[in-house]
Amino acid sequence: AKAWVAALDLLRQQLKKCTVSAMHVYPAHLTDCPWCALDNQGVIYFIDLGEEVITTGGDFVLARVWAMVMASVAPPALQLPLPDHFQPTGRPLPSGLLRREYIILIEIALSALSLLLCGLQAEPRYIILIPVLAAIWIIGSLTSKAYKAEIQQRREAFNRAKMDYDHLVSQIQQLGGLEGFIAKRAMLEKMKDEILGLPEEEKRALVALHDTARERQKQKFLEGFFIDVASIPGVGPARKAALRSFGIETAADVTRRSVKQVKGFGDHLTQAVIGWKASCERRFVFRPNEAVTPADRQAVMAKIAAKRHRLESALTVGATELQRFRLHAPARTMPLMEPLRQAAEKLAQAQADLSRC
Repeated sequence: AKAWVAALDLLRQQLKKCTVSAMHVYPAHLTDCPWCALDNQGVIYFIDLGEEVITTGGDFVLARVWAMVMASVAPPALQLPLPDHFQPTGRPLPSGLLRREYIILIEIALSALSLLLCGLQAEPRYIILIPVLAAIWIIGSLTSKAYKAEIQQRREAFNRAKMDYDHLVSQIQQLGGLEGFIAKRAMLEKMKDEILGLPEEEKRALVALHDTARERQKQKFLEGFFIDVASIPGVGPARKAALRSFGIETAADVTRRSVKQVKGFGDHLTQAVIGWKASCERRFVFRPNEAVTPADRQAVMAKIAAKRHRLESALTVGATELQRFRLHAPARTMPLMEPLRQAAEKLAQAQADLSRC
C-alpha cells in the first residue's frame, strides 16, 4: 500500500493543471493541454456540473447529459461549391432562331405595316403590301413559337438544376453544417423539456382517471356480455360467427358503424344488435368507490415510466452524437461534395444557357 501511495504521489508531482479549465490535468512535460485540443474538436470528456444535479431516476442525471449538449461545439461554416465559382459559356440559340429583340422588331414592323395598309386601303397600288404583310406575320409567328419553346426548355433545365443543387446543399447542411447541428440540438432540447414535464403529465393522467372513471367502468362492464351467449332476434350462430370475424365479440365492441360493415347486416339486424347493447347498458350501475383502482394508477405510472426511459435513452445517445457532430462532419459530408460540385457546375451552365435567350 505504501508503494502505491508513493507512486501516486510521484505521478501527481508530474502533473499540472490547465489554465483554461479546472477540470483538465495533464503531464507536466506537455506544452499545451491535450484536453483543450479535444474540446476544440467537439469531443468533451470532462464537464463541470457545479452544484446543480437533477436526477430523474436510475443512473440518468439530466444535468450531466444536458451539460454535454451545451458544451458541444458547433461545426464551422461549410465551404461549398457555388455556381458562381464556374464561368461557363452559354449555348447559342439554334440556327435560324431569332433572339427576343429581333422578334420584338418584327412585331413592331408588322404593326406599323398593318396601320399603313389600313390607311392606304383605298389605293389599289398598295394592294401588293398584303403578301408582304402576310409573309412577315408568318415568319414572326413561327419564330416566336420556336423561341418560346426554346426558352421554356432552357428555363425547365435551369429549374431542375437548381432543385438538384439546393437538395444537395440541404443534405450536406443537415449532415455536417450549422443547420444540422442546430436542428439536432433543438430536438434534444425538446426531449429535455418533455422529461422535465413528465411529473406534471403523470399528475394530469391520474386526474383524468377520475374524469373518465364512469366510461371506463361501463366499458369494462360491457366487456362481460358476450354475443355468443346473447339472445338477439334474427342473429343466429352463423351471423354471430360473422360478427366475431370482424372483432365484435362483446357488447363493448358494438357500434352501428362496425356492425353495418359485416356482410348480411342491414338496418334491421344492425338495430337489433344495437338494441341488445342498449339493454346491457341499462343494467350498468356506477360505483364511485371503485372509480380509480390501484391497477388503474399503476398502469398510468408504468406508461409514464416507459416514456421516461425512452426519452432518457434517446437524450443520452443524442448528446453523445451532438458532441461528436463537429468531429464527424467532414466524413459525413465528403461523399456528397463531388456530386455537389457537379450540380453547381450544371446549374451555372443552365443559368448561362438561359441568359442567351
